[in-house]
Amino acid sequence: MPKKEKIAFGRLNQMRNDQIGKNKKIRIGFVGGGPNSFIGYSHRLASRFDNRFEFVAGVFSRNIKKSISFGESLGLDKDRCYNNYITMAKKESQRSDGIEAVGVMTPSGDHYKIINNFVQNKIHIICDKPLTATIEDALKLEKIIKKSKVIFALTHNYSAYPMLREAKMRVKNGSIGKVNLINVEYPQGYTVGVKRKDQKETLKWRLDKSKVGPSMILAEIGTHAYHLMRYVTNLEVKEVAAEVNSISSQVSVDDNAFLILRMNNKARASIWVSSAATGGENGLKIRVYGTKGALEWFQDDPNNLKFTELNKPTQIITRASSTVSDFSIRSSRIAAGHPEGFFEAFANIYTEFADSIDDFKKNTKSKLIHPSIEDGVRGIKFIFAAKKSSNLNSKWIKI
Repeated sequence: MPKKEKIAFGRLNQMRNDQIGKNKKIRIGFVGGGPNSFIGYSHRLASRFDNRFEFVAGVFSRNIKKSISFGESLGLDKDRCYNNYITMAKKESQRSDGIEAVGVMTPSGDHYKIINNFVQNKIHIICDKPLTATIEDALKLEKIIKKSKVIFALTHNYSAYPMLREAKMRVKNGSIGKVNLINVEYPQGYTVGVKRKDQKETLKWRLDKSKVGPSMILAEIGTHAYHLMRYVTNLEVKEVAAEVNSISSQVSVDDNAFLILRMNNKARASIWVSSAATGGENGLKIRVYGTKGALEWFQDDPNNLKFTELNKPTQIITRASSTVSDFSIRSSRIAAGHPEGFFEAFANIYTEFADSIDDFKKNTKSKLIHPSIEDGVRGIKFIFAAKKSSNLNSKWIKI
């Protein structure tokens, strides 16, 4: 049986907790994420976890009555519920108590114009992935963000799981030696059985390439897998060979992708992402194999990390246990044995976004732990390179 480490009760003071009084709460608004939106709920909940934000405004529908109704149900004042982002940015920037940050949760094809508008009003941005639907828009946003100096965060929230951060530190400190092989999988099953006549109801805006980009599956979860691989290993992809297609015969968008990758240290990697995997339930997994050891992490068991040293039994490293890194501990909130999961990881991104804003206010250089505008641009370049490879019969394409 794999060996478990003991619980580290003595390190509870290093974990995240309420931070009221440390800094003033940051006033935040949201664009998108209206009624019945899982991602909208996720963003709003994540922003509340560590008491760093005050939710004061939003756009939840183009219909002003619907936007007001939903906003009021969330506790907002009627006059701070808007039906378009232009009005919201203008009016909020004119208020002494206006928003300081905005969360953008619309289809990626709309991100450029929305983000640009808020940046011009000096409002910090936290944005759902992928960054945009085109490389051109991504590069323009990168230039605008860097010139403006506003804080920008991209919610690749999986990178904020404590045990993935532990994996990152173990790769960094050489625990597994030189990385040789990487595998990331993310199977889902939501396009299985969908009929062509019903796909609009199921996939909605994902059918529109102007909203989602050249590949639905790569935009939806491929960028998550790609970012996670880069994040944990600190390696970059040089070339990709891909097959991106539709497995579900009734669906008119890509719902499956197999990718082989050549890394900048000569390692080899593979990514499989799919919404056509029957029974798939957000089965995110990452495996990293080195010359001295290996690491495995599965999202359905997020509090444990498998660590195998060469010629030794596999260990199970538990979240908040005695030998995990300070980085991993700081990303936790409760003692080992109590489960933490998706929402806590999402909240870590928001709290680190708040840290960056506070550093900005103090004119202190930010540590930028959260995913950045550069990560967003790399993700879009990855999507287009993979799709180009697939269109060329899986030819190797440089990223």
